[in-house]
Amino acid sequence: MQRYNFATLYSQRDGGPFATHLPVLARQEGGEWVIDAHVAKANPQWQALIDSPQGLIVFQGPHMYVSPTQYKSDRRVPTWNYIAVHASGPIEVKHDRDEKLAILARLIEHHDPAFASNWSEFEEKLRSPLLDAIVGLKMRVKTLEGKFKLNQHRLADDRAELQEEYREGDENRREIAYWMEKLGLWPARER
Repeated sequence: MQRYNFATLYSQRDGGPFATHLPVLARQEGGEWVIDAHVAKANPQWQALIDSPQGLIVFQGPHMYVSPTQYKSDRRVPTWNYIAVHASGPIEVKHDRDEKLAILARLIEHHDPAFASNWSEFEEKLRSPLLDAIVGLKMRVKTLEGKFKLNQHRLADDRAELQEEYREGDENRREIAYWMEKLGLWPARER
């Protein structure tokens, strides 16, 4: 959640699903997970959250297409490997200036610490309209679910060649290989 922190917030609006893509910060507070974010005041999702405060934030981690040509058997079909986290719970809408400043400070510290001193030096005539244009959001996570599909059901005779291909591939493939080892789906790499 902290590494893949450009997430998607889902909630209900006008009787149907609504989604916003946004940078978030997942952190511990008083022994529970909370997620900070903000949206533009023009985004109608925050208004819907006042009436129906339940939300789902989906963190999409590494993912990759798996071609049937990667397996020894010619009786395979394409698939996709992925890792994601679903966090759900009530979302508080924050209009208070100090609360929005605190959320922004945490987000800036996480995403761009070098910008923190610049932000603190913004003149009030610049900072105030920027703060007025956003609404803070704070989710108190009640349910946290890891979701993954890593071809853990594939035959063992395919694994050795795939391990090397994944380990030498792009960032997503390398990350999938790391998690397959970490979860014990593949033997750990000899060092």
